[in-house]
Amino acid sequence: MVREALTVEKLGALEPRDAAALFIARRAEGLTTSEQQLLADWLAKDEGHRRLFENADRAWQSFADSEGDEILAAMRAHALTPPVLSGARWRPAAAAAAAMIVAIGAAWFFIPRAETFEYASARGEVKELQLPDGNSLSLDGESALTGRFSAGSRSVELQRGRALFAVAHDPSRPFTVTAAARRVVAVGTRFDVNVLDDGLTVTLLEGLVNVESVDSTMAVVKLTPGEQYVERSGKVEVRKVGAAGEGAISWRKGLVNFDDQPLAEAVAVMNRYSTDQIVIRDAGVASLRVSGQFRAGDSQRFAETLAEMHGLRTIRQENRIELSR
Repeated sequence: MVREALTVEKLGALEPRDAAALFIARRAEGLTTSEQQLLADWLAKDEGHRRLFENADRAWQSFADSEGDEILAAMRAHALTPPVLSGARWRPAAAAAAAMIVAIGAAWFFIPRAETFEYASARGEVKELQLPDGNSLSLDGESALTGRFSAGSRSVELQRGRALFAVAHDPSRPFTVTAAARRVVAVGTRFDVNVLDDGLTVTLLEGLVNVESVDSTMAVVKLTPGEQYVERSGKVEVRKVGAAGEGAISWRKGLVNFDDQPLAEAVAVMNRYSTDQIVIRDAGVASLRVSGQFRAGDSQRFAETLAEMHGLRTIRQENRIELSR
């Protein structure tokens, strides 16, 4: 089938959006020399023309390879079919091409497509990251997480370590964090999740979160700002920390806060930040309590302070510092 030539007069009779779509559709089957010149002149005439052309091009290119989807392939083939155009039929034909390209672009955004990702940090490294939906994430030292975002959900698994999430509310795509067999469901919020050897803590700074078990064996715990979910060895407690909750994220500034926590737990956290690793072999020493703020990465000073407080001694061997009675 021979397509009718495109002229300046016929191009001038079209809406800019329709003209952009028609150029894209014709380009797919090959522009003639005169059409190439018409396109160049049309783009140079108005910056708005260039933006419309680029938008239509992005929609089209999204499906340049549509072999895997029969519906989209048919849509693309239909847009490529050259109609016989004459007189007043130029306008509706170009509008049809534009509508088809808009439909292709819409299909791209509404077809469920999952995006997976993974982030990890080295010992002593704190990372400021951006999630695929534009929300922010702070990842503590020696931490790792994976995630999967789709059209209907946003899910993250914190495999180890600690992370601070700042998440905008999106009722069509709930945001969930799975950690230590618990699921944290967020509703437009800022919250900190810390995975420990025998449990985890969830500190809510803004918004609302629900903490529940992955296997639905635990009642849902609803947190409000200034509350902290604490789970140790299967025992759950909700603490009211108020404005002190901001201290839970002081690790972003190189400081670590402990509030009457077992020494073994505090040591595990401090070991995230330094090549000098603190070791405890005595169960009695491991169960001692510690409170206070310490400089992340200064394991030697931390060990010496705890030794002085509890009458312990420090034994250093290369990059290991043992705390013992």
